Amino acid sequence: MNELGEFLKSERIKKGLTLEEIQEITKIRTRYLKAIEDGDFSVMPALVYAKGFVKSYAEALGLDGNELVKKYEYLFQEKEEEAIPNIETTSYKKERRDFSQFFLTLKKAIVTVLIIGVIGYSFYYFLNQVKKGLAPIPQQNQQNQSEASAISEDKTNPSQESNVSQSTAKTSIEKIAETSKKIEYKVVPFGESYKVEISVPGEKCWFSVKVDGNVVYEGLMTKDMSKIFDVKDSITILMGYPPAVKITVDGEELPTVQTPSTVTINIHT
Repeated sequence: MNELGEFLKSERIKKGLTLEEIQEITKIRTRYLKAIEDGDFSVMPALVYAKGFVKSYAEALGLDGNELVKKYEYLFQEKEEEAIPNIETTSYKKERRDFSQFFLTLKKAIVTVLIIGVIGYSFYYFLNQVKKGLAPIPQQNQQNQSEASAISEDKTNPSQESNVSQSTAKTSIEKIAETSKKIEYKVVPFGESYKVEISVPGEKCWFSVKVDGNVVYEGLMTKDMSKIFDVKDSITILMGYPPAVKITVDGEELPTVQTPSTVTINIHT
C-alpha cells in the first residue's frame, strides 16, 4: 500500500492541505488518514472499509475516487482476503408467521355473515307472506325485529374491532445491544418488508450499506441527501461521522449517534 499512500500524500502536499483539513472535509479521523499514507491498515476498524476511506480521501483532493480504487484494485483484493475471516457475520432466519389466528378470525367472520344472511332472508320471506295475507302478524314482531337488529350489531362488532386493530398496527423496533463501535436493533415489520431511510441533515458523511447481505451503496453523502432502502431481513450501515446522520425505520426515527467516529448500525428481523 506504500505506493498508493505516497501518491495521496504527494497530492495533498501539492494542494497545500493538512491531514486535519482533509479530516474536516471527509469526516475521517486523522489517524486513519495517516494510516492510508503510511500503508498501515492495522489501525482501521475493519480492512474491508479501507477502500471506502481511500475513495473519500481521493475525492477530497479533487481526484476520481472510483478510478483510483480501480487502478489499485489488486492491492485491496489481497487485504480483503485476509480480513474476511475476522468479520463477524450473523445469519438470521426469517421467522415463519403463524397464520392460524388469521384463518380462525376469517372463519368466524364468514359464519357471522351467513347467520346474518339467513336471518335477513327469513324476515324478508315472512314479511312477503304477511303482505300476501298468508301469515298473521305476531304480537311480538317488533320485539323480535329489535332483537335481530341487536344480534346483527353484536355479530359485526368483532370484525370492526379487528379492522381497527389492523389499521393501527405498525412496525416496532427495539435496541438489543450497543458498544462504542456497534449498535444492534431488532425490528418486527408490519408487512413482508420494511423501509430504512438514511438522510444527512448535517454537513456530510461517508457510508457503506449492506442490505440482506449484499453491498448496495458505498460513498460520500453531503448535506440534505437521502436514500431509501427496501429491506426484507437485515441492513448493516457503516457511518464515518454518525452525528451528521438521521435514520428512520418505516417512519420511526432512531436516536442520533453522537460518537464522532466510525460506528456500525445493524438492524434485523
